[in-house]
Amino acid sequence: MLKSWFSAVCCLALGLAAQQSSPLVAADQWDAQTDVIIESMDEDQLVGQMVQVAFSRFFNKDKTFDEDKFRAYAKLKIGSYLSGPWQSGSYNGKYGWTAQEWRDVLTRAQEIVKEENEGHPFIFGIDSLHGAGFTSGAVLFGQPINGAATFNPDLIYEMGRIAGRDTLAAGTPWIFGPMLEISQNPLWPRVYETFGEDPYLVSTIAESLIKGIQSVNGSAACMKHWIGYSKTPTGHDKDGVTLSDYDLLNYFLPPFKAAVDAGVLSAMENYISVNGIPTIANPKLMNKLLREDLGFEGMTVSDFAEIEHLNTFHRFARNDEEAATLSVKRTSIDMTMASSDYGFINATKALIANDASFLNRVKESARRVIKLKLQLGLYDNAVPGADLVDQVGNDDDKAAALDSARESIVLLQNNDSVLPILETAKVFLTGHSADNVGYQCGGWSLSQQGYSGNDMFPNGISVKDGFQAIANETVTYFNGLNYTGTYNESDLAQAKELASQAEYTIAVIGEHSYTEKTYGDINDLALPAGQIEYVTELASTGTKVIVVLVGGRPRLLGELPSNVHAVVNAMLPCELGGQAIAEIIYGRVNPSGRMPITYPKDAGNILMPYNHRVSTQCASGDYCEMQWEFGHGLSYTEFTYSDMTLSRTNVTSVTETVDVSVVVKNSGSVAGKETVMLFLTQPFRTISVPEVKQLKKFTKVELQAGESTTVNFTLSADDWSVYYPQIGSGLKKVAEDADYVIAIKPETDCDVYNETAVANPLCATFTLQTGEHPSWLEKPHLRYRKWMLSKVLKKLGDSKVILYLSCTILLLTSHRINVKLFMGWTVWTLDQQTLDQYSTQSRDYGSDLP
Repeated sequence: MLKSWFSAVCCLALGLAAQQSSPLVAADQWDAQTDVIIESMDEDQLVGQMVQVAFSRFFNKDKTFDEDKFRAYAKLKIGSYLSGPWQSGSYNGKYGWTAQEWRDVLTRAQEIVKEENEGHPFIFGIDSLHGAGFTSGAVLFGQPINGAATFNPDLIYEMGRIAGRDTLAAGTPWIFGPMLEISQNPLWPRVYETFGEDPYLVSTIAESLIKGIQSVNGSAACMKHWIGYSKTPTGHDKDGVTLSDYDLLNYFLPPFKAAVDAGVLSAMENYISVNGIPTIANPKLMNKLLREDLGFEGMTVSDFAEIEHLNTFHRFARNDEEAATLSVKRTSIDMTMASSDYGFINATKALIANDASFLNRVKESARRVIKLKLQLGLYDNAVPGADLVDQVGNDDDKAAALDSARESIVLLQNNDSVLPILETAKVFLTGHSADNVGYQCGGWSLSQQGYSGNDMFPNGISVKDGFQAIANETVTYFNGLNYTGTYNESDLAQAKELASQAEYTIAVIGEHSYTEKTYGDINDLALPAGQIEYVTELASTGTKVIVVLVGGRPRLLGELPSNVHAVVNAMLPCELGGQAIAEIIYGRVNPSGRMPITYPKDAGNILMPYNHRVSTQCASGDYCEMQWEFGHGLSYTEFTYSDMTLSRTNVTSVTETVDVSVVVKNSGSVAGKETVMLFLTQPFRTISVPEVKQLKKFTKVELQAGESTTVNFTLSADDWSVYYPQIGSGLKKVAEDADYVIAIKPETDCDVYNETAVANPLCATFTLQTGEHPSWLEKPHLRYRKWMLSKVLKKLGDSKVILYLSCTILLLTSHRINVKLFMGWTVWTLDQQTLDQYSTQSRDYGSDLP
């Protein structure tokens, strides 16, 4: 029987009914309902809200639901469940549930939970990385790295909207995504889950994707994985990282800030330690940066079993109980994902038993969990989305996924303009990914590790299908190659014979599907040698070879590019990718994708994103040559740039902006799309060694042959400022008075350190002279004295000495600091001896100094 709280909540809900059309109403409008529910809960219910259990444990081998086993957990008042039985693979020829099948199971589960938990619903979450990836029949888009390559936020919004809608149609309101880490090591098996290596690009996409997901009434996005996860030093998943506060705030934070500004409703922490402290037990990151500086008020969840990993992986805690204690007491984490036993529940209850006031900490998290459930309407409808079931897999979705795939594919190399090819040309198609939709999709596609094959993807079009749909009679297909690079001599001989008879050979090669550490970790970024040998042998027959790369990482190609005519980077375009690839190669679609990451050439330079610091150089001390740069991408037409102008070259106020315009013309013979990019460089900077350049603005334009347009950008202080490297005192952006150089196009070299360089018409300089931060070259001992003074004043405050009205700090000499506190006639004088009394840290004038 439902408690009296339900009646109270229903009454309060009447006043909020008009706002149920969107989950993004003002936060405080849900507080009254939340408080009523929280105060009605007993200790078991409150602790249970902090626990999320893997739904897969309640299913038999034949994927049937074990209601009795589930009911036993429902009696524990568990507040959330995740994923399902299909993550681990297929059964009896079936690869997953349709939206309605998901709804049937979740409806029964919610009924059981309400029976055992007095009407409180659970919240269900799942990974919908590139569409509703675990809902059979839903249209799957390309992976996030493909979305980034489009440089088209409108397409990203649609991907989010459709993913949110289809996931909700399956009864699931909570999506574990997007991934907002910036790609930093191409060895990392989660590169394809990112939106590239540039903070601004990822931030722009984050905003569009989150707004798309949460535009669907009742859907919540979850920004992940907070924070620094991708900075793996070895490329192996889950490695601990070392990060300065400057890098953390200026490279890794911006996408998460964009997500918070976009109204993201939840966040997930990560598997790693940062500077030796696991994120799940890191108060600096989880409290000071996330809650205080960033101001995030939403619900947070751990990554899979990460609280338990404090014991089993990080060795930070001696047992599960200690792990739970460390996490809950040190951070503001709200929910533990995939708790496998009673360790977390028992530890949390023990904390309350030892200190009754700790119940308030539990209520704090339970309140955020309940508030999210209310925002998503789960107390009104525990299994939302029934009206959306019929929309799953519709033709408009397929068209949207195809558009995204088309704009994501990057033409990297096109020697002698070999592409596009005529539809009447004789073509030999080969390679392990040429007829494999599973490899086009990668991981998180019906199962966690993905699949190899076509049958499980009802909307899938392989490259072979795409080619045969356009030019069936002139295409011959044979594959004699494994993704490991192995092949037998007889297959190679047959492939060479077929290649010798074709004008063009299309070799579709790359990676198999994988996710995360177990199946995705590699020690060598080089493409398997056998793949390169196979393609090189085909090229030796005289056929023109076009390589199509299908995979989630930029694998090193060695001498392969010099042995083939063209290289197309398809990455992981998923179900409609085969059609998009064929259309581009045959010229039905003009390629417009651009590289969202750097494609390295040598193993020694793989840790160099395009925006590396100017002091990071190759062995020769010169520029490090990459295979293809960030932003690279060819077209079948030519775009020319001219008439670059700036609205001002001197900025004297923080409120002034710089308007930049440039004329872009399609000088070729066919229509095309061009991504216009603006980069900014500060040649000299004292707060931190400057980057070579940073992307600050971009837009994508479509022009007919001969057409031109003026592209306008506006730069503001937010673009040329950087975050001051201090965590826990509020985010602060600063800018030095200096020269700043603007460059249009990725390949533009402004040669900023060569005073005799010939002026590049796509480069322009403006000077900042605001006087706000004229120099960071202040004498270290003065910076130290200021810092120590702040410590002293804090100490006096702790002693309840009231310092009020106004304070003027005068640095009189190098030996003495006078602090005049005007409160009537009182003057405080603090000499060097007083300062030394409070000096407990070394005089290392590093990032701790404000």
